[in-house]
Amino acid sequence: MKNTFFLDVVFTILFLLLAFLFLKFLLGLVLIVFLIGVFRTWQIQHDSRNKVFLQGIFPSPAPDGLHQGIFLGHNTSWRGKKFDAANAKGINLFAGHNTAPGSDGQVEKYPFKTWQGKGLLDKKLDVLKIDYNVKGNPFWLRLIVDEIVQIAPNEYLGKMNLKIIPGFPFGVLYFELKK
Repeated sequence: MKNTFFLDVVFTILFLLLAFLFLKFLLGLVLIVFLIGVFRTWQIQHDSRNKVFLQGIFPSPAPDGLHQGIFLGHNTSWRGKKFDAANAKGINLFAGHNTAPGSDGQVEKYPFKTWQGKGLLDKKLDVLKIDYNVKGNPFWLRLIVDEIVQIAPNEYLGKMNLKIIPGFPFGVLYFELKK
């Protein structure tokens, strides 16, 4: 009986010590992610493109149909967005592998809904929100909210934001859309 009690106490202490170390590691990881998010947001808000973004206007009329996309400074398989203005929704286009004949080699995935609102980081600016919190999208994508403003006829500048912490969005990158 004494040996089992002693072993139970040792295992309990060992478990509590491991749980404490795990929580400490997890909190450290969260702090690192938070600091990276703050730094990246600072970079986005001090980028020269932010001046162009702030001078943009709410898209009128709303984008409709296919718009070619460019991630500024990034090479990705993303090709743009297809908007359905009448239904306030759309979908992203990607370069595809194994696509069906006649599909122009593009794959549609990651639907979104659109709506007018104030900028997450630029609270005085009216923007078109591109919200990925849509049924069927993966959980990580539901944290993203793009915002676009019109900078010329059929040309838009977008800002991608992450909403990880409620009320504290992180700016991630800029992108362009052209009809």
